[in-house]
This record gives sequence, structure tokens and C-alpha cells, in this order.
Amino acid sequence: MAAVRDNLAATAEETLKLARQLAADARDTDVPVAELVAQATMLGRLEQRREALIGELRRTTSAGIRRSQPGRPIREVVLEALGELGWPQNARFLEEYLWARQQLQLDSRAFASLRRDELRAWRRSPGARSAYIVPALNPDGTANPRWLTSSAWELPRRVVASTETERLFDLQKIIALRVRGSRGPLGTLLERSVAQILAIEPPPVSASLAATRAWRTHVRAHAAALIEATRSRDDEDRGQIAVRLAGLPEHDRIWGTGSVGQALRATPAQAIERITP
Repeated sequence: MAAVRDNLAATAEETLKLARQLAADARDTDVPVAELVAQATMLGRLEQRREALIGELRRTTSAGIRRSQPGRPIREVVLEALGELGWPQNARFLEEYLWARQQLQLDSRAFASLRRDELRAWRRSPGARSAYIVPALNPDGTANPRWLTSSAWELPRRVVASTETERLFDLQKIIALRVRGSRGPLGTLLERSVAQILAIEPPPVSASLAATRAWRTHVRAHAAALIEATRSRDDEDRGQIAVRLAGLPEHDRIWGTGSVGQALRATPAQAIERITP
């Protein structure tokens, strides 16, 4: 790990030097635009190298923690994370959440394999476990693997009725990230999520703790108001669809099916019509 940290330090120093040069050259009208573009391209490559080194450090740290604290299987850790978040979540966010919360590195690509393992376990002995990591369900009952859920949840919570539902899932991330004190992994994840979901920039690095707390209070209140407005419409849609999907065979209700009519990309009302027996 020492060598990786040394490489990271060297990369950061090189990035800082080049960034300062670019800032100075950008103010100098005698410097050709082509030179500015070349410097910006080099900065991009340095950022890619930095991300690769950070990823290596995360994987090494995670592996060390797992070795020193052997215990629960990964599936249980993921189910616990889903329980903390309370709503379906995409693999990329779960990857970042597990790292921020527990310094556990689980690449987002690994979730597809985890779902397959869960399905095999269910097929060997249906219902042997209290919960399985399963996909969300589309209005026609087909699986929506973009969103991970728990089979222990009530069906309405697992249904993706429309793009509004996906917006709701994203907004719930902001509410679930309860950050206290100064910035840390969870605080950084919150700021990145707010920028992506609400298009609100985080407070500057130089911001005081009081200013940072005020920003968090503001974005949580804003997200909560949007959630309330979204759920006033979306809850009913998901509930109505869930009533129809509740009549599916157990396997299809948990894992989704491709045999319940054609895939719908229409309104929730049309979805309900098409899957009604």
C-alpha cells in the first residue's frame, strides 16, 4: 500500500503543478488555445490515474478490514444497507454508500453476480432465507435490474411505476444520508448526490461547520418537499400496480417475469389495464 500512496502523492503534486500552470496560462492572452487544450487533456489523464490509485487503495483497505473482521456474508451487508436506505437503490450508489459507511469496497459490477447467487439459492430452497436481494419490478411484472430491493419489503415499495418513481428513489438517497459533524466519506457522498440529483453545488471547501450544517439542512428540506409532492402522485400508482402483481406466482412476484404481457412504457393506468386478468 505504501507504493500506491507514494504514487498518489506524486500524482497529486503533478496535478497541482499543472493546474497552477493552466490557471496562469489561461489569463495570458499570448498562450495559444491549443496549448490550453493540451494542458487540460493532461489534467484529465492525471485525474484518471488518481481515480485508479484511489480505487486500489479502497480495495486494499476493504480487503484488510474483511480479513481482520471476518463475519457476515456480503449479501447480509448489502441487505442491511438496503434496510438503512429504505428504498430501492442502484448498484453504483450502493457501492459508494458501503464504502462511505463501512470502508467496504464492492464494485458495482459485482451486484449482478450477487443477484444471480441469490436466485440460485432461492431456487434450491424457496423461502429458506428471511430476505433475498432482488430486482425491482416494472408495471408489467418484468424485472428492473437497475434497482436493487429486498424481497422482505412490501410489494408497492418494489414497483417502478414511472420515471417519477425513479426520481423518488434518487431523492430518498439525500434523506437517508444523515451526516453529522465535519465532512467525511458520508458528507462527501451527500454533496456529490445533491449535485447530481438536485443540481445544487456543495459549500466551498473553506466553508465553516455552521455554514455546512445550514447547507445540509436546506438540501434535506428541499428533498423532503420534493418527495412529498412526488409521493402524492406516485404512491397511488405503485399501490395499484402492486395489487395486480400480487396475483403473480411467487417466483415471478419476487424475481420478475417476462410472461405477463408486453413490456409497458405507457402510463401506470395502462399498465394496470394490461396485466389485469
